[in-house]
Amino acid sequence: READVNSAMISYYFGGKTGLLREIFTSFSDRMVSVIKKSMSEARNHGELVELNVAAFLDDARNNRDVYLVGLRELNHDSEELQDLRVALYNTGWENFTQFLAKTGAKTDHREEVKDICFTAVLGTVFSDYLLGGGHYIDDDQKVDEYRKTVTLLLKAGSPALWE
Repeated sequence: READVNSAMISYYFGGKTGLLREIFTSFSDRMVSVIKKSMSEARNHGELVELNVAAFLDDARNNRDVYLVGLRELNHDSEELQDLRVALYNTGWENFTQFLAKTGAKTDHREEVKDICFTAVLGTVFSDYLLGGGHYIDDDQKVDEYRKTVTLLLKAGSPALWE
């Protein structure tokens, strides 16, 4: 109603609300993978990767806040209708990360539970305030810069032991 759009158009173009949600999540996944690939192609080591990823994710979230708010919320839900997309994003992320580890000479053999913890911890750390705050401070350059520095420091300090 607020968008002044005929709700029948959702069914026509997307096959219903689930189809629309899948489209939004696919857009979110594509954005995430794009950021990951770019950061991993430019980074020479773990520290650079953390700096590039955190900055790029926050910048992309600022420019595409609605896609990120929906995507991040759905990433942590267990809804069946998006399970295949969540698994694909997870697998693509780890495939790219494994290539990065091989490129930098770090160990690439990880147990599944370590992968799950890393994936959840990194995304949770980068976006926890964004999700909890609903993006209220995402337009404040100073707060975002302070947040970026804090998250980068946490990830640089806490994650290297898992793959070095």
